[in-house]
Amino acid sequence: MDREEIIKIIKDNTMESSEVIKYLGISKQRLSGLNSSGKLVAVKKGIYLRQDVELRKEEQGGLREKYYKNQTK
Repeated sequence: MDREEIIKIIKDNTMESSEVIKYLGISKQRLSGLNSSGKLVAVKKGIYLRQDVELRKEEQGGLREKYYKNQTK
């Protein structure tokens, strides 16, 4: 495996903090809180596994739906 292939694998499977914030629609403070609480852990400062972020988005969507559903009652 050459250098370019390794770089492609890393880029395809990780996200930087700014990408995570935009993808999840959250603030820097909320990302920091998720990291501190262990709900979304960086593999290295400011770098997150894409699969972890996508899983968090699914969970977040479910939580938002549950919360807003209860708010309308």
